[in-house]
Amino acid sequence: MIHEKKVTIQEVADLAGVSKATISRYLNGHYEKMSGETRKYIESIIEELDYRPSRQAQYLTTKKSYLIGLSVADIENLYSTYLIKPIQAEVENIDYQLLIMTSNNSIEQENINIRKLLDQNIDGLMLQPVSNNFNNYQQLVSANLPTVLIDRKLDTSYWPTIQSDNFTATKLLTEMIIRKDYEQIILITEPLNNISPRIERYNAIQFISNSNEIPFLKIELPEFEKKMSELLKKNFFGRKTVLFGANGTSVARILKFIKDEKLQIPTDVGVCGYDDLELRDFITPTLTSISQKPKEVGRCSIEMLLDLINTSKKKETIEISSELIIGESL
Repeated sequence: MIHEKKVTIQEVADLAGVSKATISRYLNGHYEKMSGETRKYIESIIEELDYRPSRQAQYLTTKKSYLIGLSVADIENLYSTYLIKPIQAEVENIDYQLLIMTSNNSIEQENINIRKLLDQNIDGLMLQPVSNNFNNYQQLVSANLPTVLIDRKLDTSYWPTIQSDNFTATKLLTEMIIRKDYEQIILITEPLNNISPRIERYNAIQFISNSNEIPFLKIELPEFEKKMSELLKKNFFGRKTVLFGANGTSVARILKFIKDEKLQIPTDVGVCGYDDLELRDFITPTLTSISQKPKEVGRCSIEMLLDLINTSKKKETIEISSELIIGESL
């Protein structure tokens, strides 16, 4: 097998007719004592030789690895896919590499992932935390690493968070439910498990329901079909009822149940919720839903992290406004 010899920084310097130190300054973005003509010439030589600087060597010089970590709770979740895409697109345009890891909704796995990323000397981390307990992230605190939380926040405000406006968006949709004279609301959700978006959505529905003295029931997905069958037997839907799906998976389960039971929307039961799976384009009647902007969340997250890395200035949490789409399912 023939191995191509790797071009060295000395060979680049020799061909460019400058010192190795000048090439090093160029690679590290220190152009202060370098003319524009010299910069362009060095760039052309690097392209001609297809030179790739050693990351290890750069780290020894600059203490920067040019690696960014991204840890998501569940990479199989479609919302995570939408988050990752704009982050990848942004990193492609700069001199950074993205290391993506999934925690599979396990705090143990998440701790392992964070440790592995720290061992790679990453310059910063975007984290969709599995837990809201700040104490679970002490190794990250000790590392003093620029960090941005995505989609979820912790019980202690330590790092900035980029997230959807979960409480506000859910409150607006629940208020619409009240205006349409529904007599009871059932929230279908993943187990809350102290996950901040789930809790914020639950709290918003509970607040509006209590304020308007409307009965409110929460059913978690693992017990969904069983609980719903029990309610049907008790003629629970004799009153005007709405099923509110707290995420795309919940809405999909609701729609399947309604189909299996041959119920009519909205005659027998109203349906609405968060439409992460973009189901509204495929069902009739059209779905009244909250459309989040995960791509915007991802884009803002990488921009904030890069700013933290470059300036070390403290950043504030940002909420990205969701869109309420009015359909015919209520």
